[in-house]
Amino acid sequence: MQKVLHTPAALARRVIVALLFIVVVGAVAGKAASLPTYAHNTHASLLHSYIDVNRPVLAFYYAWYNRSDWCLCRMPDLPTTQYDSSDDNSIDQQIHQAANAGITGFIHSWWGPGDQTDTNFVKLLNHAALLSNHYFASTLYFESEAPALQGEGNIVNGLRYIISHYSNDSHFLHWQGKPVLFFWKPLGQGRTLSEWASIRQQVDPGNQMIWLAEGVDVNLLNVFDGIHLFSAGYWGLLNGSMTAVDQGFRAEVDAYNSAFGTHKIWAAGVMPGYDDTHIAGRPNTFKVPRNNGTTYHISWDAAIASNPEMITITSFNEWFEGAMIEPSVTYHTTYLDITRAYAQYWRG
Repeated sequence: MQKVLHTPAALARRVIVALLFIVVVGAVAGKAASLPTYAHNTHASLLHSYIDVNRPVLAFYYAWYNRSDWCLCRMPDLPTTQYDSSDDNSIDQQIHQAANAGITGFIHSWWGPGDQTDTNFVKLLNHAALLSNHYFASTLYFESEAPALQGEGNIVNGLRYIISHYSNDSHFLHWQGKPVLFFWKPLGQGRTLSEWASIRQQVDPGNQMIWLAEGVDVNLLNVFDGIHLFSAGYWGLLNGSMTAVDQGFRAEVDAYNSAFGTHKIWAAGVMPGYDDTHIAGRPNTFKVPRNNGTTYHISWDAAIASNPEMITITSFNEWFEGAMIEPSVTYHTTYLDITRAYAQYWRG
């Protein structure tokens, strides 16, 4: 990892981010000295001047937690405040925390119509509409492997449901005038690009939406409008080649655009670390060490250097996989503070 840390560009960026960290965190601390909690509207108003929806910073978000889930037997750390994902106060707090950190909105994991992730997304949109001094716009992560979304017919019905129920909501993420939707592992479980082409022809024949696919295969761009990596290219973090990994994907997308005259999107991913070793029965578990925040710095440096259209964060609250930036018992608000500084730096 030292190669990444000591490049002149990365060092210069780190210095600027460190200064922004001091200035912004100091300002927030001063503003919030009399407040009882970290997340408040007054914090968000501090950031309103530099949030740029044309450079989205989006965090993967999970609304499936019950209070009984919180146990170190299942995850490597615990949230500062243990919560139920359907609790309105918890949703409100999370939106304020994310907004204060410069996050444009959540990429909300979605398992189909009527699922708890669906009903909780409605709550998320409603709470976002109440947020003062900040525009918070979220989208859905279409979980292609969810039981309710198996088969072309169920996928089509699910997408039509999203379009009719959410795509015109003022707090559903739009980019360059189009609603944005993220897809998890579209080519998993035998699904093919030809199947997705058929699905898109049925639900979005005029390409009035932006579809972003998870995966490393550039051929996804034949159907989708861009690619993203939920993994955030973690192998680059493990072997010290994160900058090369991100720039490699940027180059592939650029080459595709040059060859076909398109404007496909590269959404670079960042992550603070990863640890799914507490998930019982999961094969091939592994860790990406956090290294006291260094991993997250490297990830952000590499993402920004790849000149992405969007940046995704893995994740706001994937606690089972240890990839969260939400305030925790161990790290408190450290990762939200780092996020705030980098989001401000990237947006200029």
